[in-house]
Amino acid sequence: LKIKIMKTHIRLLACGIVLSLISLGSNAQTSSITIEASQNITNFSFTDSEGTKDKNYAAVYSGGYALGYRYNMDQGLFFAFKLGMRDGGATYVYDDINYSWKLKYGEARLGVGYSYSFGNMGVHLLAQGYFGYLLKADQSLNNENFDILDSKTLSTSDYGVFISPGVNYKASDLISIYLDLNYMIGLANLETDESQKSKNTLMGATLGVAFTIKKKESSK
Repeated sequence: LKIKIMKTHIRLLACGIVLSLISLGSNAQTSSITIEASQNITNFSFTDSEGTKDKNYAAVYSGGYALGYRYNMDQGLFFAFKLGMRDGGATYVYDDINYSWKLKYGEARLGVGYSYSFGNMGVHLLAQGYFGYLLKADQSLNNENFDILDSKTLSTSDYGVFISPGVNYKASDLISIYLDLNYMIGLANLETDESQKSKNTLMGATLGVAFTIKKKESSK
């Protein structure tokens, strides 16, 4: 049921963005292909069956990359869609046993942002909804590795929100470089045991390049 509700929300978001593009299409200026790589710090937000948050989980370094499409409007408004891969995980020490998790997600993001330019430089803020599908999940206990994807102790679906302020530099009419600072809020419970809750969290930075593929004069 949760997955059906989530898919419904994603469809509504996609329809809303498509309708916005159609209604504002006469003001379109540029569209571009984006290529980006990220360096992240990931962790789990865990709440036990008694409702107590466990703050002993420690963050780990991870990475990600994505290929995307950006549709820019007049007045700084833009829409962004991305497909990529993202790593997640955390570590935990209990009774002198070192636990660690390494997760790999295939991910889609859809969002809207605003950009303000002054000369070749610019600043922007992008809000994105994301949906991730778990492709690989490993757990290590004192350096002994276990594949936990088939055990079904973790949900294969993850979704939430990215908030990304950033700066960009226009290197030429066709190429722009941008740097985003990312804060991710996971909304999906990763635990299949619903008596406890575990959610992905992330902070990181993304370096990307945007290649303009279309330029159109605004209609008046």
